[in-house]
Amino acid sequence: MKLGYTEFSYGYGFTENLIRSSAQSPTAAPQFPNLIQEAQLGYDVRVDMPACPLFFQFKLPELMVRDTALEISRHSLPLSCNFFRMPLMRRDLSDQHQVLIQLEASNAGLVHYASPMMEDIQEFNDAYNLGEVHQETAFFSPQDIGPLPDDKRHMVSYEAYGSSAWFCSEPQEIVLRQFKHLLEKANAKFEQPEFEQLEQVAARTRGALQELGGDVIDIHEDALRQRVRARLGADGRAAPPTERQQAVAEELLAAREIARIGFGLEMIVVQPPLSDLNEKNDDAPNP
Repeated sequence: MKLGYTEFSYGYGFTENLIRSSAQSPTAAPQFPNLIQEAQLGYDVRVDMPACPLFFQFKLPELMVRDTALEISRHSLPLSCNFFRMPLMRRDLSDQHQVLIQLEASNAGLVHYASPMMEDIQEFNDAYNLGEVHQETAFFSPQDIGPLPDDKRHMVSYEAYGSSAWFCSEPQEIVLRQFKHLLEKANAKFEQPEFEQLEQVAARTRGALQELGGDVIDIHEDALRQRVRARLGADGRAAPPTERQQAVAEELLAAREIARIGFGLEMIVVQPPLSDLNEKNDDAPNP
């Protein structure tokens, strides 16, 4: 049974609700590859949250409403109607699934299939208006599913708000994650040492934006840094900045210029007072 809304509408609602409801804004606009890029990258959207990028491949499932479904009638899986059947791209038609497995290998816990748990257009509209489409979504790890064994049709079957799902045609139990589990994973990133020092945060922010900007930003990086240094040297402050202050300010201003030139966005940086960057605090982590 069809759900009554399209995969495109679901993907848009998911991304818009995710960003709108997030306490931490993304570091850049969401990145939607075109069809050619998607074949190479595997994902439908990349959302760069402050601590980590999140990659999602949207899949619109069918709603199974009869007990004659193979999951119940043949495999006797612990599913009851209504449940969802999410299709995977066939191996002979695309390398999408394998590409996602490889992407997750270098981005552990950050790459997911996203499939809705809303049965019809009314539930979808209600979730969208509440800003909760991403919370009404089931998430599956490509690595949990594993490589597709053949070129036949395969799917993942699941009930809404369950903790498990089944990869079929030969049933294999996998983990169903809800958005709260992804949120816990992202929040844990902030506890890592690399996010405690302002210098490291500034460098990562600049590097992430430069990576998104591609070759155009690389070509102009030297000129960009020269402008930043000239600006810092002509700001009229009474005392010259320390070496540490200079390094942090240069990274942050370079990131702001990359966001402006590469994406047409104005990046606002909220940072501690300059007193917190004094050399005497070198050994202490900055907030």
